[in-house]
Amino acid sequence: MATPPTANEIKTQLKTLLSPIIGTALTRKVKILDYLALAFKPAEQEDPAILRSSLDLATTAGGATIKRINCLMLSEEGFSQAKVPFKEDFTRLIKTPRGRNIITRRIRLTYFYQFGESSEPTFSDNVELIRTTINSYPKLGFDTMGTAAGQGKYIEGHDLLQMPVMLPDVFGDVMVHVADGTLTVRVIEPLE
Repeated sequence: MATPPTANEIKTQLKTLLSPIIGTALTRKVKILDYLALAFKPAEQEDPAILRSSLDLATTAGGATIKRINCLMLSEEGFSQAKVPFKEDFTRLIKTPRGRNIITRRIRLTYFYQFGESSEPTFSDNVELIRTTINSYPKLGFDTMGTAAGQGKYIEGHDLLQMPVMLPDVFGDVMVHVADGTLTVRVIEPLE
């Protein structure tokens, strides 16, 4: 029997939804991974190698071939919940109505793309592709049928991907474009 999806299942579903679209297109080549503690920030003098995509090879001005920073990280940001009771219906002799919880799960998406020639249009195109893909699936691609995998029936919807922050930043010795946003997903948790 299907159960409401957890934050980890939502992140896995987002990877499944996005991987064929942004992981293989010629100009995309984005590496998708779970969020990591940003311990590689310049203040810690760490190497940002974890952000590099083995799918996206680039040539530097000096002629060396490198793996470009091209990475989407997913993380659970938090959740809230609210009980929504159903009204009693005396016409159908329902005296003990069932209620439900609406669990509002927030998933943080952070996209990194390395600066370079024509990097801003590619960065912008990739962010737009991520946004339109997610926003095209109100149930995030979860199965809505009555099967064991039918977790889509527990997704009330989402508030569309919001990317209010899109600023350059430095990781290690590399300048990158960074888009940071949140996807708010409403999950129905039935109460007995």
